Amino acid sequence: MATPDTPQNTSAIPQAVIDEEHKGFPVVWLLPLVAVIVGGWLIFKTISETGPSITISFITAEGIQAGKTKVKFRDVEVGKVEDVVFSDDLTRIIVHVSMHPGSESYLTDQTRFWVVRPRVGTSGVSGLSTLISGAYLTKEPSQEGKQAKSYTGLEKPPVVTADVEGTSYRLRSKKLGGISIGAPIYFRQFEVGEVTDYRLAEEGTHVDIGFFVRAPHDQSIREGTRFWNAGGIDLKLDASGVQLEMQTVTSLLAGGIAFETLPEHASSPPAKNGMVFDLYDDHDATLQAPITITQTFVTRFSGTVRGLSIGAPVEFRGIRVGTVKSIELGYDPQTPEYSVPVILIDLEPERLAVFTDVDLNEAATRKEQEKFEQDTVGQIEEAVREHGLRARLQTGNLVTGALFVDLDYFPDADPVAPSPNSEYPEIPTMPNPLEGILSGFNKIIDKLEEAKLEETLTNLNELMISAKQVTSTLGQNAPALAAELQGTLKEAQATLASLRAMTSTDGEIGNELYNALAELTAAARSIRVMSEYLERHPEALIKGKAGNP
Repeated sequence: MATPDTPQNTSAIPQAVIDEEHKGFPVVWLLPLVAVIVGGWLIFKTISETGPSITISFITAEGIQAGKTKVKFRDVEVGKVEDVVFSDDLTRIIVHVSMHPGSESYLTDQTRFWVVRPRVGTSGVSGLSTLISGAYLTKEPSQEGKQAKSYTGLEKPPVVTADVEGTSYRLRSKKLGGISIGAPIYFRQFEVGEVTDYRLAEEGTHVDIGFFVRAPHDQSIREGTRFWNAGGIDLKLDASGVQLEMQTVTSLLAGGIAFETLPEHASSPPAKNGMVFDLYDDHDATLQAPITITQTFVTRFSGTVRGLSIGAPVEFRGIRVGTVKSIELGYDPQTPEYSVPVILIDLEPERLAVFTDVDLNEAATRKEQEKFEQDTVGQIEEAVREHGLRARLQTGNLVTGALFVDLDYFPDADPVAPSPNSEYPEIPTMPNPLEGILSGFNKIIDKLEEAKLEETLTNLNELMISAKQVTSTLGQNAPALAAELQGTLKEAQATLASLRAMTSTDGEIGNELYNALAELTAAARSIRVMSEYLERHPEALIKGKAGNP
């Protein structure tokens, strides 16, 4: 037994041997390393194949389903709806969409999204394929603008997409009328564009309408091009007959706008993108020169103005030179009583060819406009004073009984002092021919009532009865009645002389009666001629007399 002090024999213990040939990485770590590499590759592949995630908000989620609804562009799938949730205030639907890789550059704040579903509109039926495949989202990509991940979806598809070549313009109109989004734009009755939007101006003075014209038809729009409302049916009844105009059935339902460039504006520069034009009521209005200024005048008619309406034309020898602005009943505080109807009319001096040294245009200063107005008023007052310019009411249509204000010269008209209380310069008035005839008859009746003609005729009748009695008894009492008869005859002669003086053409009543009968004869002759013509041509009541412009 060995003791601690006894040395041991170490030669019998084998020594460790190091094998230099098997030195290296342990095999046991190979499997975890492979697993890490495979996992990293899978992560990289997943990330590389996953596109950007965006959110789109809509008012309603009709037709949108999470995990099923696709996002397409030109019928190619570019994304998929992952989730559909409510917004925090429950007012909108938030759609989470996973887009395919490679679409990052087209997801800007100018990109638009909307839902494609079956729709029926004025331009036809769209989205019929979704009846089988279901609704889907589509987009209008854009590389302009900043990158974005949140969008507000369109509730309706845009009328014009960015891939359509053309130009956008704006229209300024007094009212919207029957125009709707998608309403066609016509050029020579050929559809060349659509209405894209409309809104009420901030100041509320007009309606702002946007429209798009496809290339190459946008080159037909010049700075002098004029647009008019071509929707519905345009029915006109005038002296030339009945005119019926309509563009297409689509314009009848959804409204429409047509345009034309007049020959004098054909050489004007092409209209630029976003240029604003005025929208006229009809085609006839576009043929008239635009009016930049009007001048208000007042007229006072003594008779009835029934049939006259605001907006009625003011004409000078058949040419429209103004418009009826208002119809009021005048009040005289000095009397006090209501006076004759007061008519305010807006004359268009440019249509009256008022000669002035002022070049009136859009750039004219207020001082130049005031001088133009002063020149206009001065020339109208001179025409009233020197040439007998007067206003009278005329019948514009026999069927409707509509009246208009007619201006013309009456050199023999009596001078009329303007009303001192008038705010506007005044144009005196004249009665129409029918009112003149009635006025003549009324004067005759008044004169006859003043002369007590009935009492005179009664006295004359009694006188004749008395003379007859005297004659019957003359043979019996001739000597006694001779003196009485002589006095009676003198009285009869005086009465007849008075009556003759009243009815003589040299007298006041006789002159009025003669003039009235002359006017009545002329009117009866005109009525007879008109009735004979209507018997031969009854259609003239609607179409007017043949040959009239």
